[in-house]
Amino acid sequence: MSRSLVERLSYAPLCQFRFNRLILKHVLLAPLALGVATVHAQSAPMILPQTQIVADPVQDTASTEGSDSYKPALVTVGKVAAQPKDIPASVTTITRQRMDDQHMTSVDEALRNTPGITAVTYGDGTSYFQSRGYPAEVQFDGLPANNGLQYLPQFDLALYDRVEVLRGPAGLLQGFGNPGGTVNLVRKRPQDEFALTGSVSAGSWDRYRTAWDVTGPLNDSGTVKGRFGFAGEDENAFVDKTGSDQGLLYGSLAFDLDPDTQLTVGAAHQKIRLDGFDYGLSTYTNGSFVNAKRSGFYGTDWSHADTDMTELYADLVHQFGNGWQNRTAINYRTSDVASKYGYVDGPVNLDNTADYWLQRQHDRYRWLGVDSYVSGPFELFGRTHELMVGINYASTHQRSVSGGTSGGVVDVLNINQPNVDIPYTFGTTSDTSQVGVYGQVTFKPTDGLSLIIGGRQNHYESSRQTRLPSVQPTVDDPTQNKFTPYAGIVQNLGYGLSAYASYSDIFTPSQAFQSTFNGSVLKPRTGKQAEVGLKGDWLDGRLGASVAVFQIDDKNRPIADDAHPTYWVAQGQARTRGVETELTGKLLPNWDVQAGYTYLQSELRGQAAVAGTAQDAEEPKHLLKLWNTYRFQAEPLNNWRVGGGVRAQSRTTRNNTSYQGGYAVIDGLIGYQINPHYDLALNVNNLLDRTYYARVPSSYYGLYGDPRNATLTLNVKF
Repeated sequence: MSRSLVERLSYAPLCQFRFNRLILKHVLLAPLALGVATVHAQSAPMILPQTQIVADPVQDTASTEGSDSYKPALVTVGKVAAQPKDIPASVTTITRQRMDDQHMTSVDEALRNTPGITAVTYGDGTSYFQSRGYPAEVQFDGLPANNGLQYLPQFDLALYDRVEVLRGPAGLLQGFGNPGGTVNLVRKRPQDEFALTGSVSAGSWDRYRTAWDVTGPLNDSGTVKGRFGFAGEDENAFVDKTGSDQGLLYGSLAFDLDPDTQLTVGAAHQKIRLDGFDYGLSTYTNGSFVNAKRSGFYGTDWSHADTDMTELYADLVHQFGNGWQNRTAINYRTSDVASKYGYVDGPVNLDNTADYWLQRQHDRYRWLGVDSYVSGPFELFGRTHELMVGINYASTHQRSVSGGTSGGVVDVLNINQPNVDIPYTFGTTSDTSQVGVYGQVTFKPTDGLSLIIGGRQNHYESSRQTRLPSVQPTVDDPTQNKFTPYAGIVQNLGYGLSAYASYSDIFTPSQAFQSTFNGSVLKPRTGKQAEVGLKGDWLDGRLGASVAVFQIDDKNRPIADDAHPTYWVAQGQARTRGVETELTGKLLPNWDVQAGYTYLQSELRGQAAVAGTAQDAEEPKHLLKLWNTYRFQAEPLNNWRVGGGVRAQSRTTRNNTSYQGGYAVIDGLIGYQINPHYDLALNVNNLLDRTYYARVPSSYYGLYGDPRNATLTLNVKF
């Protein structure tokens, strides 16, 4: 009988792990010790137990781990697992294989390499992400968490099996939010068979990293499975005087309560420390870029940010039979960020002097999501159709305090600020909540035609309160109730092709602080998206392609009232049109590719619009992303692989005041499989050392993109 996970782990040496550079360097020896221990544990013949496997269409069948593919068999961003070709929308998945091949370790890196997504680096170790002219929303394993992605730290990518991205409005799934798209971060889950994977790496700027993951049955019958892992990283950035270290611990347990019911519970905890982080430079007062070196540091020696993140989750899946199932899930995430820093406060004078600001702040966030739905087939008029109905609740709480003081006028090329005490002088709390009932019916009048009709009735509440300098009464925003419809059609054309069309409504609640001069609250933002496209699926599902054309119309956008400062008017209108194409999968059994091109044309419209002004100037009109890996099969190169890719974009700007021309960044990979258990890979980013801005400077700070850098990784797998 095979050993359980607990028995196998008893062979691994006990060690204490601390996430700092000294320990990480010594951990480079860990794969050898663990490899020897695991080989010893596997020396006896292994016979897997006879186990009743509980199928979970929502998660397990869509898992990309171990698939060795860039193309997922199924996606779950629509809750019920479905093939990408059957979804009447643009959907992209960054699989576990793609992450590993390109040595992605953060959500930022995954989205930066996702077709159709623009990732912009922010100075505090976070980023913001745009799609189709709007900020992207986020789901944590299918549970919506509005305002949980932008400008916020995220868990290490070691926690996730895949990153799914649906571009365009997702009101049916997300509730109220932005129409740009939704990112679904899907966690790894306990597996039925024992597996131990790990990696250690060293790279440019003294970057050291290790990540280990173990999963498998915890009892002889296999009805209890577990997964445990950690990841630690320590590095100095290419910017002078900056660095970071972080550590992640996670674990989950899956219980087969009976042959038809599975309960999964899990938790994750991560700490992040940024030292000397820097927001970069703005432009000169005449609008030109400051002529400064890429590695220049414009913060303070004592700048730092400490992040403490925790996540608890559970889901219960029950199979009723005849294809019907229920999934009920809950997710609770907290993020605590304390920081103190300094930055260049506005444009730089031509003599390289500028105002300087010192700031201290502490933000606490809490997200709670609960979701329950049933789905399955039903018979009508002699044909089989599909139904999904559900209800979910999501709430967000934020408590923030901050304070600041002037650092005077400084020479930006020689900043030396003392570490002064900065009291908190401003504080607020805010709460939002929404509850929605949603449903979707997929009618199949013929074998090749699917008609999809759905909608969501949503109830939204929000409030805010000033806590400093004095406690003020709570201000409640207007309660919003809105039905959001959705419709789509998919027609199988044969030869692996399908055509689709879809329509989505947009609704974003108004906020109480955005009032008109006469005291009324602004009208809610409304709009719609229409999308048509073609999808292809060939080579038994190993290769997929898509092309989409879309238009988003957005009305009642809040804009500042020029005649009455601090007040607003709902005159803003915008139209975004575009084309998206993508190719993902295996061109050959040993050649994986993921490529996407986006053409985006966005403009502000209406009374307050300036002709030709883009709705989101930081998103390029042309965006190309490509990555491919080729694994040699013939000797003497049969253990080698090579990979490469490019991220290219056209001209962009911030605030239409400073512009960056188009550029391309090329990345590369060379790898060697030492044996079935050990693999060595060298990833080189920005191979040609292209100088570019990851965030274009404007009246406030901008940041250079990373220069050429390399990482050598030893991967271990048993």
